[in-house]
Amino acid sequence: MDLLLLFPPLTEATLFPYLSLPYLAGHVRRSGYSARQVDLSIELVHRLLAGPALEREAAALDAAQELPGWYRAAVADAALQHLGEIRDFVLTKDPAPHLGPVRAVRLARQSAQLMLRDSPLSQVWDDFAALDQAVLQLSEVRVDSLDFASRTLHALLTEALGTSAPRAVGLSVAFFSQLAPALLIARWIRQLLPGTSICLGGQQVMLRHDELAAMTSVRTAVDALCVTAGEEPLERWLGHLTGKAPRHTGKAPCSDVPGMRWLNPHGATPPSRPPALHFKDVGAPDYDGLKVHSYLNDTVVLSMVSCVGCYWGRCIFCSYGNRSLERGAYQQGSPQQLADTVRRIVESTGIDFVTVVDENTNLRLLARTMRLVRESGLRVRFNTRNRLEPILLDPGFCKELAELGCEGMAVGYEGVTQRLLDRLDKGVRAADFQTILDNLAAADIQVNFSVMGGLLDETEEEAEESLRFLERNREKFAVDAFELMVAEPGTLLVTDPQRFDVILDGSDTFADNRELNYLGGRFGRRHTTVGGPARPDMLRRLKYGMRRIAAAEDSPVEAAAQRSAQHSALRPHPWVRCAPPRFDTQGPGGGSALLADPVREQVYSLPKSHVARGTAPGEPLIATSAHGRTLLGKLAAADVGVMCDAPRPAATRPSR
Repeated sequence: MDLLLLFPPLTEATLFPYLSLPYLAGHVRRSGYSARQVDLSIELVHRLLAGPALEREAAALDAAQELPGWYRAAVADAALQHLGEIRDFVLTKDPAPHLGPVRAVRLARQSAQLMLRDSPLSQVWDDFAALDQAVLQLSEVRVDSLDFASRTLHALLTEALGTSAPRAVGLSVAFFSQLAPALLIARWIRQLLPGTSICLGGQQVMLRHDELAAMTSVRTAVDALCVTAGEEPLERWLGHLTGKAPRHTGKAPCSDVPGMRWLNPHGATPPSRPPALHFKDVGAPDYDGLKVHSYLNDTVVLSMVSCVGCYWGRCIFCSYGNRSLERGAYQQGSPQQLADTVRRIVESTGIDFVTVVDENTNLRLLARTMRLVRESGLRVRFNTRNRLEPILLDPGFCKELAELGCEGMAVGYEGVTQRLLDRLDKGVRAADFQTILDNLAAADIQVNFSVMGGLLDETEEEAEESLRFLERNREKFAVDAFELMVAEPGTLLVTDPQRFDVILDGSDTFADNRELNYLGGRFGRRHTTVGGPARPDMLRRLKYGMRRIAAAEDSPVEAAAQRSAQHSALRPHPWVRCAPPRFDTQGPGGGSALLADPVREQVYSLPKSHVARGTAPGEPLIATSAHGRTLLGKLAAADVGVMCDAPRPAATRPSR
């Protein structure tokens, strides 16, 4: 095999294959080279859903003396009970008759994360020096002494190398959380196949190649860092490795390969030139070899892009968009090219649900594309990622998008303070937001917000008004994530901080969102804003907002609870666990008992003065008061169980 492309763990990009591998594989294959692609992140998830490993975790259920340990064991125990159904749905999308698709995916996700809890693969690092040293040490540990998740990753890598016997390996590092596993994989490859050429690329390498080139763990294991889009660099590199490239007298090998920094144990050379390949000349993503039906999603969906970069590109916190400010950096496809891409995806995979994962989709361009797709006879469902664009003020356009197949939009929400939106150079009008949300709701297009806090010098009053807007519209959106703004490398926030009254921390310690996001989320430089709140205050505000948004969901829950209150008992679903009495909390009326739902990641407190629980597993919870019936109704509305009539006490014969 000429090229083995790997997507390392760990990342939450598990809804569908990340696009870097399919686009790179498609390009090098069309250029005449053989390539295999393996998503090690999702492959690792599949292997972690293993009975013996879960059995070891569940064994602590009865003996656990502290609540977090018991809860983890309860997750493993619930997963074991439904493991066959979980694996069948995740791996092959066979029906999940008891759990259902959404619950099966959620429990699979919780189980995999449980297996990673104490693994260095899921550690969050404080700086590059600590990461470098840890990778060097971990790569020298005997495989049989590694933790379960790391041993499993090593086995997956060994299988991929054995199957492919590659000349070269490319690792795509899109997320910061993949850096340590990617470097560990590179060092393992160097040990297993010393003569194999190794290249790192992807968003994190573009942002941090200077820091990476200075790390011993990188220079002693990796041949090259690709600091641009990878299609042309990989094609030219493979030409040299396979002997197809012409030899230039007097020039160093690979000197004509664009976008590559060449490494050796003592340093690095700069790239010779940028790539000349244009997005219009890049073909459709090629998903062949990826297990496209086996991702952690209750539906099967694939992705594509309509452009490279962002046509706006000016949001000061966006490292991807700010690269588009360079002349010629933004490139978009034509409607016909994009329509052809959609058709090829559908025809090659049979999957007719496509997510357009641009940083900011040009909605007019996409509408023209999907009209062409519809005219060709295909009916495709799709999602987008975009701002709350002025064109969405037109209800007719929103309706047309829905008729063309649009089901959802992922949108960044930075509040409704126009002063701040202008300072962030977001390019939208807060006054438009209400009309746009109303239009999208009327068209039945689901909005998924990523809510960002910690915005420069935002005041308490401004944060409150932005929160009230969300509360008023709670039924019109879902929340993908909450995060604080991070000063990422390559952003205007870092390259010109004085312009925004920002002071960058001089230390090498990372800033991240470890309190809010899985594996820390975005990583960047620590910063403060002149006249702005300190980070603890930003975090307090955002967590307060998270609780308020969650509470805003209570209205429909309250209504459902009232409808259920005619019954006096609730039979919990089989995956729900009652905590042992030793974990009961103390308080008035005898305290409270605890109920855990591993699927929804919730622990509920039930006052004993209003709700009684049985002594055996599976017995219903029984309301002993009107308030108890309301509480059980809320649990039913939250899908913890099903309301039922309380069992009648056993009849007794009257005494003589």
